[in-house]
Amino acid sequence: MSDIKLTYFPAKGRAEIARIILSYSGKKFTDERLSGEQFGAIKSSLPYAQVPVLDYKGQVICQSLSIARFLAAESGLTGTNNLENAQANEIVDAVADLQNAFVKVFFAKDQDGVKNALDKTYPAGLANLEKILKSRGGQFFVGNNLTWADLVVFQFVNDGMANTPPKDLKAFPKIANLCKRVAEFPNIKKWLAERPVTNM
Repeated sequence: MSDIKLTYFPAKGRAEIARIILSYSGKKFTDERLSGEQFGAIKSSLPYAQVPVLDYKGQVICQSLSIARFLAAESGLTGTNNLENAQANEIVDAVADLQNAFVKVFFAKDQDGVKNALDKTYPAGLANLEKILKSRGGQFFVGNNLTWADLVVFQFVNDGMANTPPKDLKAFPKIANLCKRVAEFPNIKKWLAERPVTNM
């Protein structure tokens, strides 16, 4: 039994980046996936009545980005100083903006909005990220080493939201190359091969 447990639904959603960070770092964790009925039974006992929730060695942490940021720090993935930490957070927040733009229209069943997100919002956001990656040397988003910013971009490009990733990376060769390299890390490759197949 692991002393790290991540609780969410049987979906990638807001918990997948935490799973990827844990997997990359080689930390053993319990990947608890609740049915709607199971969630309903424990909802009132959760600090914010929502998931994901991380139980880390007896301490409970909530909110998806707070969980991921904490795990990144525990895994040495937040940069080597405060500036690099801020640069990593900047990239993560930029990706979160893209994700939230999609989620808003997806769950509203706004098909025109979904199309606009895929055809315009995603490419515009990726263009900005491509420029930043290039300006910082083209290998990683922060310094000369992998941070959770790179993992967040990888997860967004690979999975998107609701299993709807960006359509095409041809216009973003630096990002495409980064994601190709990240996918080859042994622990990432193993997680992608073994994780449950989900619709979301």
